[in-house]
Amino acid sequence: MRFAIIGDLQYWKAEVEELSFKMEQIRKYKPDFSFVMGDVGGSQMRSEAGLLETKEYVSMAGCPFHLIYGNHDVEYWPDNRFEYDPESTYRRVFEESPYISYIFDGVLFVCLSIERQPYESFITPYTVYISDAQYEWAKDVIEKNRDIPCVMIAHAPVAGSGLRCERPMHNAALDTYLDQTFKAERWVKLLRDNPQIRVWVSAHFHMGHDYESAITEREGVVHISSGVMTCCTRDERAHTRIIDITEDKRLLVYTLDHNNDGELILDAEIDLYGKEKSKGRIKRPQRHEILIGDGDMPESLWYDERHKSYYVSTEKGMLWEFSEELCDFCGALSYEKKVSGLFLENDMLVLEYADKTAVSLDLTSRKRWQYKDSLPRELNICSSVFGKKLPYVSYDTYPSKEGIYIKF
Repeated sequence: MRFAIIGDLQYWKAEVEELSFKMEQIRKYKPDFSFVMGDVGGSQMRSEAGLLETKEYVSMAGCPFHLIYGNHDVEYWPDNRFEYDPESTYRRVFEESPYISYIFDGVLFVCLSIERQPYESFITPYTVYISDAQYEWAKDVIEKNRDIPCVMIAHAPVAGSGLRCERPMHNAALDTYLDQTFKAERWVKLLRDNPQIRVWVSAHFHMGHDYESAITEREGVVHISSGVMTCCTRDERAHTRIIDITEDKRLLVYTLDHNNDGELILDAEIDLYGKEKSKGRIKRPQRHEILIGDGDMPESLWYDERHKSYYVSTEKGMLWEFSEELCDFCGALSYEKKVSGLFLENDMLVLEYADKTAVSLDLTSRKRWQYKDSLPRELNICSSVFGKKLPYVSYDTYPSKEGIYIKF
């Protein structure tokens, strides 16, 4: 059975003819079903008209499909939160739930759909939030089908996937992975508790297919990133993912390269029962390895044993919080000026800047991170530093196509 993975379908009106052509390229490969990964609707995003238009274009691929929501489909600012109801609009257009499960060829597909974050916990409009109700639904479906392989379909990846994103933008925006700033750790635990989950397919990053970390594998789960076919690509690598399930339960991952006459390129082969090692262009990230990204270099690395976190300062003045549990960034604690030292007293982290000024942050607060499109974060100006000085950690750096990596 063959599936098309259609990444973020954001487009301009001038692209409509080209978009139709690319849907015909997908149709040529005769998919049996398509998953539309959210962030859709062109200039009419977040409207019934936008969903109807998307429905029309995706139908050109010539097969049934299911559309899940992405963060931009449900985003809001507090002063306009009543203007649009994404849940009821979806049900009017598609007459089903945005989150749903299927069994195709003896493989369980669990489709997660981004929801509106609660108003009372609003920080930034771009969060990739999943409610407790949807999480419990997904957990129940997965646990009831332990005897068959499972593929997760979601707009955003899970924390620690190691997939290539646009750094530092996504990390600072607090929307790099599912439930970031909410309950990201529960998805990591769900994967560890359910080894039948072999694949997690996501979109969201608008990045190309030919990076070393466009497909990754960590703790037995293969993470597949699908980019976009439109001008909203961040690196001009327009593509669609095609995946096949073979009779012997292998998942073949292809790239349909829209920039190269719709050429189909085999990228990876995955044994859905995990008996054989996955093959192909797959990066296996190390636990103590951090991708800083392009155009910046690390300056210092500290370790906080109490909170199991690392803090990375860079030449451009960023200070990143990296969770040892999640193997991923939590967010940016500072990007205004360079940090020269870090101190800890209980749950208070004190940042000493190079100009000898200091601020303190509560590490239990979801409002400790800094981003330009968010509500003001919670911090205290300090007259002097206090607490125990955090130790430095030695590290090495190495370059890659993705950017600069730290290894420690």
